[in-house]
Amino acid sequence: MIAQAYNWTCSVCSITWCLQSTHTIDPYKDVYDARYDVGSIMGYPNCVNPTYGCMSSDCVADTFASFGYITKRITTTFDGAYAICREFTGTINPQGMYHFMGIRGVIDNDIWVANSAQGYRGVYDRLSRSQYNNLGPVEVIYLESHSA
Repeated sequence: MIAQAYNWTCSVCSITWCLQSTHTIDPYKDVYDARYDVGSIMGYPNCVNPTYGCMSSDCVADTFASFGYITKRITTTFDGAYAICREFTGTINPQGMYHFMGIRGVIDNDIWVANSAQGYRGVYDRLSRSQYNNLGPVEVIYLESHSA
């Protein structure tokens, strides 16, 4: 994933990655233009801003809903998240990082993430069980279905 331009935009980057990877928005659109559009839909400054970043996971779910997605939010164990990430995309937010990442799937025993802040808190493209447990609790917001 292309790095985030600002340290407070991880949620916007993760949502954009998810929407482009599912072809909900044009995957060939310039990523910065796409992120700007998603940030506008998400709601600046009420939902995302330079002071706090993402104000609430409701803002993430509401942004997905504006594109016709029904999401499910769960705070779960590594095994629960791993099972979800095997089947669904969405975002994952380890509260100890206060950082949203896109869900790519799983690789071996790790959760494969689209991380716009490579190396932040030691996480690159994979979230291991020990990282997950050390950075938890972890909220997963996944795309359960699309209404369109």
